[in-house]
Amino acid sequence: MIDNWSDVLPAVMVRSTQTNEAARCAVLLPVLSRLEGPLSLIEAGASAGLCLYPDRYSYRYDVGGRAAALDPDTGPSSVVIPCRIDGAALPTQLPDVVWRAGADLFPLDVTDQEQMEWLDALVWPEHEERRRRLHGAARIAAAEPAHLVRGDLITTIPELIDQAPDGSTVVVFHSAVLVYLQPEDRQRLVELMRAFPRVVWISNEGAGVLPAVTDQVRKPINGRTIVSVNGRARGLAGPHGQSYESL
Repeated sequence: MIDNWSDVLPAVMVRSTQTNEAARCAVLLPVLSRLEGPLSLIEAGASAGLCLYPDRYSYRYDVGGRAAALDPDTGPSSVVIPCRIDGAALPTQLPDVVWRAGADLFPLDVTDQEQMEWLDALVWPEHEERRRRLHGAARIAAAEPAHLVRGDLITTIPELIDQAPDGSTVVVFHSAVLVYLQPEDRQRLVELMRAFPRVVWISNEGAGVLPAVTDQVRKPINGRTIVSVNGRARGLAGPHGQSYESL
């Protein structure tokens, strides 16, 4: 019997629940591919940073039953991401990314086997394709580590913006992250992004997380996330990047 739980809890609570679904790059690409490059990508709530490599993955888009392939210039990637999409949103090129950075309260190191085993353990048991994609994306990230920093989003994002290379288009993005923040902190992030008018802000969050964005959607959301650019709703996405519908 444990008499003093305060002695045990610090040893038990050493992990936090995190996901890092690289397939969400497929629903960010309709926006990223249309931005003037080169791009500096900054992810809020980056986890292991696997969504910072949209230019390193291959994509197989299903456009109304027609297949459309998109590969890096170096050839097909070891990570291939399928996604259903409407023709109007279909990307025709991968972005030119020159810098990758991210912020997270508990960033994960893709070169640390124990940390990657923890991330693997958080993938649903029956989602074997997601597990294979996780491992493949981790290998790509390990070959070109992103600049990941530990810290609160409100304080670290401005610091990362300042570090972005001159001459690049700075893009701050996040996927399924703000739901874990208190509403007042979400609003602080919105106000922060408005303070950087030259930064492109891409949000990929669930319905109701950003009420001003959700109110713009006139189509049934049906459990999908809303992709917005600078606060303007642009598309509805499958929560794990499996589909994209333009708004």
